[in-house]
Amino acid sequence: MAVDGLDRLLSRYPDRLRPTGAIRPLGGAGGLSGARLWRYASPTGEMAIRAWPEQGGGRARVETIHGWLRIAADLAFLPQPFAALDGRTVRELGGRCWEVSPWLLGSPETNRPPAVDRVRTAFEALGVVHGRLGEGSSLGPSPGLNARSEELARLVHGGFDAIEGAIANRADDPLAPSALVWLGLARRFAPAVLSEIEGVRLVNVPLQPCLRDARPEHFLFRGNDVSGLVDFGAMDIDCVAGDLARLLGEWLPRPECEALREAGLAAYRGERPLSPAEEALIDPFEALADLLIAERWVRWRFLEDRRFDDPRAHAQGIARGLERLQRRAERLG
Repeated sequence: MAVDGLDRLLSRYPDRLRPTGAIRPLGGAGGLSGARLWRYASPTGEMAIRAWPEQGGGRARVETIHGWLRIAADLAFLPQPFAALDGRTVRELGGRCWEVSPWLLGSPETNRPPAVDRVRTAFEALGVVHGRLGEGSSLGPSPGLNARSEELARLVHGGFDAIEGAIANRADDPLAPSALVWLGLARRFAPAVLSEIEGVRLVNVPLQPCLRDARPEHFLFRGNDVSGLVDFGAMDIDCVAGDLARLLGEWLPRPECEALREAGLAAYRGERPLSPAEEALIDPFEALADLLIAERWVRWRFLEDRRFDDPRAHAQGIARGLERLQRRAERLG
């Protein structure tokens, strides 16, 4: 959006939230959801403008997410969207939903393996958030686990063949060799993962608002303290095991990070105890991610020709997913 459009947007907010200088575009800020971000200074402090993806679910969904965030408004590391002059936290403009929220200072942990103190505080923060959002939870099977298991089943029953054909049609693509390596491993391990999940996917567990995208880059630190937890575009009702599996799998790979994984889970349990049923879903969630991360990137590249701002996105996504599946293959022999 042009600067005049942003000015029009911000004119609907109180003076204390309006810019005192230039509005700096950040593009997707490294994300791939289609959201767009800007940063600016205001009398109240540094602010962030977020334009939600055009396919982000509309005002009702964004307002639902804002409502969940308000439940945990006492947590300083969660950015609370500001209300405009009409009292609403969501603006609609140019076919998108918009919000203005505080810009939280800090940076993600980039060391691999990460520092144990930061692992503990990140999992503590996640436990605190889950604890706040868990009041009034219901019981039922995990929607996320079931959706992913159904996705994997579709791959086994014809989806892998369609991907193989699409790769063959673009055999000169520089990413075709990596995609074929992933395809071979995925075909090998998919039946075993489906069998593992079958025993737990219908187990009743507490269902509550969850991040559903608890990646390590979304946890910001100042020193060893979590100063920010950002990007709530994927939030929905699910089991907390999905968030834990995402953070464990992305940040603390096996086998070299077993001690860090235990430290993180112990810190989480100190804030929000886990039931045996919830514990039992962590590994199945992680196993599904090991198989499906690269699948999305292969599909976007060879079947859907989906484009991203970063021309390296497909290569990085396939490589990341392939590495996870290869690690699983090494552990299982």
